[in-house]
Amino acid sequence: MNSVTGDKFFPKAIAINVKTQYGAKGDGITDDTKAIRKAIRENHRKPIYFPAGTYLVSDRLEYRNVNGKFEAFTWIQGQNRATTTIRLKNNAPGYADPANPKAVIYAASSNDGHYVSKEYLERGEGNQAFANYVEDITIDTGNNRGAIALDYLASNLGAVRNVTLRGKGVVGLDMSRGLMGPALIKNLLVKGFDYGIRVYSGASYGVTLEHITLDNQRKVGIENQDNVLAIRDLSSTNSVPAVRNNSAVGLIALVDGNLQGGNSSVSAIENNNDGRLFVRNVRTSGYRSAIKQNGQVVKKMTVSEYTSSAPFTLFPNSPKTSLNLPVEEPPAYHDNNLSNWANVEDFGARKWADNNKVDSTDAFQKALDSGKSTVYIPLGTYSIQRTLHIRKNVRRIIGSNATLAPTGEAFANKDNPQPLFRIENGAPQAVTIEHIWINSNSPHPGFIGFEQATSRTLFLKDIQCGTPSFKYTFRNTKGVGKLFIEDVSAIGWQFEHPQRVWARQFDPEGSVRRVFNNGGALWILGFKTEGYLNTIIHTTGRGATELLGGALYYNVNVSPTDVAFINNNSRVSLSYGTVGFGVTQSKIHVRETRGSKTRDLIQDKLLWRGEGRAVPLYVGR
Repeated sequence: MNSVTGDKFFPKAIAINVKTQYGAKGDGITDDTKAIRKAIRENHRKPIYFPAGTYLVSDRLEYRNVNGKFEAFTWIQGQNRATTTIRLKNNAPGYADPANPKAVIYAASSNDGHYVSKEYLERGEGNQAFANYVEDITIDTGNNRGAIALDYLASNLGAVRNVTLRGKGVVGLDMSRGLMGPALIKNLLVKGFDYGIRVYSGASYGVTLEHITLDNQRKVGIENQDNVLAIRDLSSTNSVPAVRNNSAVGLIALVDGNLQGGNSSVSAIENNNDGRLFVRNVRTSGYRSAIKQNGQVVKKMTVSEYTSSAPFTLFPNSPKTSLNLPVEEPPAYHDNNLSNWANVEDFGARKWADNNKVDSTDAFQKALDSGKSTVYIPLGTYSIQRTLHIRKNVRRIIGSNATLAPTGEAFANKDNPQPLFRIENGAPQAVTIEHIWINSNSPHPGFIGFEQATSRTLFLKDIQCGTPSFKYTFRNTKGVGKLFIEDVSAIGWQFEHPQRVWARQFDPEGSVRRVFNNGGALWILGFKTEGYLNTIIHTTGRGATELLGGALYYNVNVSPTDVAFINNNSRVSLSYGTVGFGVTQSKIHVRETRGSKTRDLIQDKLLWRGEGRAVPLYVGR
């Protein structure tokens, strides 16, 4: 697992400081509940920043609007999880009963009319839980047997990163409310609790977990009911099962695990009730075995690769194992010298006011060319009318849920599309762009979100790109560098030229082809898409695509001639599940071409998954 990250400091225009601006003490003695709640309530959508300290609380931290309704966009940001702790008072009122547990931090969904039942309103459930983030902090539930450290909900965008959860309560990380996912859980340590991580939230979406450490749970490390879980780099030290999958609707893809146990009567991984399971490169010790499948012990302690049912193939000479593409970590960069940060508003950028769409293009470009390492965009909506060029010394562009709105004629010509961001040559070897929303209410048929035109590495993180009638989100040029995608919701990815790409919590949506991989190497951990699912991933040009833990949600009828995945003389391995309620799903899941021969993998041949189908593993190469 990755080590604890270093300190992170932010300028006032980005984050709200609970100490200096709201009077929280962080001394481990004073009850800071009231101050923290006030900071959250008065600064919706902004990061709430906790400098080093121990913040004692006695009740749940959450966001509700002036009408008392839950809202999304809650962002808890610590300085460093090694030095920043939110700690629940011992024996706090309301936290004594394990049968009626209560959370310390509670991330919820907004409500726009999709789900208006009393239960959903009361629990903050729904599929509008956008951009809920908890990062770089420790949550300690103290001596409270009925506590949940973090009751988390996210939709399309959202992450728990660099977080430690510890205590004697019921659950460390609870994701049991309705319509959980997709979301990213990364660099998480859970110490104690009955359940380290619990996911009971339904079949429609998925959760991506990477670099997870579990220690000393009383019942199970990770328990999944019906969700799709994509897990990589799981470390567990437990006398109880590290992973349990409880239903045929649940699908888990687990790669790279080290599961140490102290109980020879149980297996490290339990896959019950015809659960769907794919496991690769997992080592165990101290357990009876690595896997127990439907009550039967699989007598192996080390698993090079295991599938709960025979892998699907279309040609007789296809291998029966996944691609196992090499994995790399994205670049990490945070400059704590705030004099190296450039605020776009200091260069003349202005937010929209009363629909006055002031053009901020020149101001943004001046900030980008200022020589600063980090360019930041305060919360608000900014009009951009031409391409922004990323060059010179820029290493990071960060918004605080800021929105960029393409408004110029430059994005109108579908035959000559232009990017909003063009990443070009410059001094740093890598560029990170994060926490930005790209939206517009008017069509822009010649709009592209990002164009990578450099051998430098690009990292796209915590980004939503949803402009209607646009060309696509991303395209590359010849000879480009590496691309990392993490917690991104955006449609239309054109890897027109060979490129090495690693995607984590990848959510391409909309009504056009989601991903086109021409000759590249594309690795995906955690994938969700919905809408009119025609071609989802098209791999050609002798490319390679590996998908681990995909969730395909059908909410409209699909033509019987549409194909979900195309494998054209390339290498592909897929692990995914589908779901759809009252609609026609893809009849043809995979179309594979080898030379002049083409064969189809059709829905009727696949495994039952409630209102959908399951493919623990398809291999074509």
